[in-house]
Amino acid sequence: MKKYCLLLSLIFLTGCGFTSSSKGDKHQMELSLHKVRTEVEDIKHELNTYEIEHHVIEGKLIDQEQTIASLKTQVAELKSGKLDSFVQELQNLEKKLQQVSKKQDKIVTDIRQLSSHANDTTTALSQYKDKIAQFEKAIQAQNLQLQEISKIREGINKLAQAETEKTYIVKGGDSLEKIARDNHTTVDELKRINKMTTDLIVIDQLINLP
Repeated sequence: MKKYCLLLSLIFLTGCGFTSSSKGDKHQMELSLHKVRTEVEDIKHELNTYEIEHHVIEGKLIDQEQTIASLKTQVAELKSGKLDSFVQELQNLEKKLQQVSKKQDKIVTDIRQLSSHANDTTTALSQYKDKIAQFEKAIQAQNLQLQEISKIREGINKLAQAETEKTYIVKGGDSLEKIARDNHTTVDELKRINKMTTDLIVIDQLINLP
């Protein structure tokens, strides 16, 4: 159980540290999520193993109870017959009965320990599921942030391209005549440079300037 608590603490600290919106952090988060899922599968496998051991021990306990019942029956028969020849055998059977009772007590203790450990494992598994849900929400938020950053970068690239190549991005209310006047040129010159056959322009269109 200490291993599970330590792993949960590590996952919690890792989850709290995801504040950056870079692609590298997103990749690291996905690796952490994959690791957590692997640990969850290991815990499920271990829990199945404990359940199998629990059934085996229960089978042994039933066998022991049957043996005890048989020994008690034999002891009762020997006592009722009051046969001196069986006194020694009776004592031996009583010793065996005590040994069997001790084994039974140990089996009961083992079953209780396994049940307790199974409960701890189930709790840890539930916590892992909650942590996976938190990771998935964080990844979705990261994706949205990356999309917004991509749009911003695209806009910056357009502006940089306009500045570098002496181009103009058409805005609402613009016309070729207004663009030509603002840039000290003519409509015909703009149409010639941009190989335009009409005066029609649209918003966000790049117009090459002389």
